[in-house]
Parts: sequence; structure tokens; C-alpha cells
Amino acid sequence: MQTDAHWVQLQTDIARYHAPLHEAATTVVDEKVSNYPIFVAYAGDDVDSLPGIYVMEVPTNRELVWTINLTTLEELVVKQVVTQEKIDPFRNVYKDKPDSFCFLIIDEAGGRFGFVKQHVDQV
Repeated sequence: MQTDAHWVQLQTDIARYHAPLHEAATTVVDEKVSNYPIFVAYAGDDVDSLPGIYVMEVPTNRELVWTINLTTLEELVVKQVVTQEKIDPFRNVYKDKPDSFCFLIIDEAGGRFGFVKQHVDQV
């Protein structure tokens, strides 16, 4: 149950950061790095093992600070976070959410993907 709470809270926690997140994701696509930018959100101490590159920290009013990295589908396939047979289904889901950020949230329950609708007025 706590892991669902983390996902719900993350969506609220990043609300004021949509503009820089949008800029980071757009840069990945515009520079032809990948058509599938993915943000990794982690609220722990071992940030060195996170995939991707550091983007920002998002403090909360709880005793929690999210570390947000930016990675790609391709990197997650190489690191075997996404298996070969899941690539096409993942791409299909990703394409169905063009106005959303894709997040991989990592916490004590493991990792899971989710999408956060971008706030048009903040991008």
C-alpha cells in the first residue's frame, strides 16, 4: 500500500517541475538520442546505481527527497530492466500517452512504470 502512496505522491510532488522536465525530455528527442525518454524517480540513498543522468532533486514536505534521473528505453533494455519481448508493448503504451511524462519509480517494492500528464500551462 505504501508503494501506491509513493506513486500518487510523486505525481503531486513534481507538479511545479513540469517545465524543466518537459525541456529535458524534449532535448532527448530533439537531439535524436531516443524517442522514448523516461524519468527515473528514486527516494533513497544509493543514487549512484540509478540508470540515466541526473536531472534534479525534488524535495517534499514529507521526509522524502526524490532524485530524478533521465534515461531512455534503449538504456533500460541494455540494462535488462525492460526485456526484449516487452519493447513493442512498451512502445505502444508510450505512444498512447504523447502528452505525458513516463516515469520509472523505484522504491522498496521494486520498480514500476507510470505516466504523469503534463500540465500544458507549465510547459
